[in-house]
Amino acid sequence: MGRRSLACALGLPAALCGVWTVFAGKDLNWDLLNYHYYGPFQLLAGRLQQDFFAASAQSYVNPLGYVPFYALVAAGTHSVLVSIAFAAAHSLCLALLYFVAWRLFAHLEPRARAGMAALAAALGGASAVFWATVGTSFLDPLLAVPMLAGLLLLLERRHFALAGALFGAAAALKYSNAIFAVAALPLAFASRKSVLAYVAGGAAAVALLAGPWLFLMWREFGNPLFPMGTVSVRFTPQDLLAALSFPFRMAALDRSLYVETFAPDLRPAALIALALVLPFARKQSLLRDDDARLLTFFLIGVVLWLLTSGNGRYGMVLLLLTGVLAARLAERALPGRAVRLVLALLLVVQLGMLAVASHARWYLAEPWSRHWFPYAVPERALREPALYLTLEMLPMAVVAPFVHPDSAFVNLRGQRSLAPDEPRLVALLEKHRGRVRALGRNLELKNGAPEPAQVTAYDGTLTRIGYRLDTKDCFTIAWRPDEDGLSRLANAASRTPPASESLSVVSCGLVPVPPDPARAALERRASTAFDRLEKACPRLFRGHTAVTEPLGGGWSRHYVDLDARLEAFGERVLLNRYRAGALVELGRLDEWEKGSAPLPAECR
Repeated sequence: MGRRSLACALGLPAALCGVWTVFAGKDLNWDLLNYHYYGPFQLLAGRLQQDFFAASAQSYVNPLGYVPFYALVAAGTHSVLVSIAFAAAHSLCLALLYFVAWRLFAHLEPRARAGMAALAAALGGASAVFWATVGTSFLDPLLAVPMLAGLLLLLERRHFALAGALFGAAAALKYSNAIFAVAALPLAFASRKSVLAYVAGGAAAVALLAGPWLFLMWREFGNPLFPMGTVSVRFTPQDLLAALSFPFRMAALDRSLYVETFAPDLRPAALIALALVLPFARKQSLLRDDDARLLTFFLIGVVLWLLTSGNGRYGMVLLLLTGVLAARLAERALPGRAVRLVLALLLVVQLGMLAVASHARWYLAEPWSRHWFPYAVPERALREPALYLTLEMLPMAVVAPFVHPDSAFVNLRGQRSLAPDEPRLVALLEKHRGRVRALGRNLELKNGAPEPAQVTAYDGTLTRIGYRLDTKDCFTIAWRPDEDGLSRLANAASRTPPASESLSVVSCGLVPVPPDPARAALERRASTAFDRLEKACPRLFRGHTAVTEPLGGGWSRHYVDLDARLEAFGERVLLNRYRAGALVELGRLDEWEKGSAPLPAECR
């Protein structure tokens, strides 16, 4: 490959991704507001003992991979420049797809080889999951780069230790990528020495990039993977039929199949169709050695991905390779003149679906501003430390770096709620006695105080730890975009409207209240029934458990990895699978409390 071709392979994707990220607007994905920015802040400020579940369970994932984004934003780098820098890094995915395809089409003459490699790379990049994360804080497109580079080295049968280190680095910085290090292992079986080199390189990368954090988790909590213990089944197929139909269902407008957003994808179904046609092709040497090796990695990766998560972002490297493999199988299976026509048609239809149905950003997008997080913090929050308790699914831990550095944050109720007698929670409440506050987006102030309905909702949880809201002691940490010349220029191209959801947060002081014995007795009754239900219905709960919490006039337990909530209103108990829109009747509360409830059909 000549210098000019290499420059095009690197420069064109970088330019395309840079233009796209400006057009898509400033990303404010849910995880960024929760832990992408908070995690490295917690690490660099040494706050493991100061906070507790500030960003829920995600507080304790390895934050090292998010340090570059945090460092640039915290240093005051313009938000447009930060996003373009990350878009350039993410564009290496497209360049590496081109290099992989260049190797697969080595048998073609140079001009045809370059054309097929470019078409394959374009088809590989035609994924809504990829483009929604370009220029953002998500690690998935960033860590796909070392995995694709490691895969290229393995296809070339050289530098096995470096290939292992690249896959190990991706696994160390995001644990879900470990399955791809396993999937790539068969490609290292050139000799015993090559296998050992691959494993040694991976182990060294994990020790260097994850080892210190795993040690901190073990030292603080006695578990290097704290608080992990169960696997999310939100997107995993529930049976063999669901797994076999998965590629075809990806073509539908289903936002709950493999990602949270709309991301229709025709390419997996097209890949299977081409694979079925391949045995009937008349070309000699249908699949070459590199083809078989790449397919081995892909198929093992798909199986492990579906078994462990089925989450589209976690399988981004597979989504990127889908287009390259489709192009390769098409070149092997179809007559010469039909190959480019079929691939071009597939690319146009896929891009059309993305343009019509897919979201530009994963969660929220905002107009560009000078700073990524333009928070206006009241003087009081800067001057006075406090223990901030959050009670919402999105804890907004992103504001932690902006208040007094001695403040502490706890997500009391959210994805994984805390029990009132949790020792670390009790210790923090005692340490900050007289300086405990609530914090959240749902506390909107009118005439200086939150609405009565909001107060009632918050107090329902706070009374369990002996507090209630002081509605006379509230302030707002306001979201105030600071537009300048560069951001105005970017907004002229983007035309992204302001986010429909509030990005400001309100904090209200808390005052002690005496415990309510009658309410505590009702909670114990619900907890007893819920405990028995979880043990009696392993098929439904899959080993998950949760904290009992008030919900309206009843009680609930929330299972974030199951996308489900156990609810009890009056004597009726049900499992609310809110994403699927399904309610599972589980019997009567009094019968479960006494242990005399008949076993529901769903539990058998």
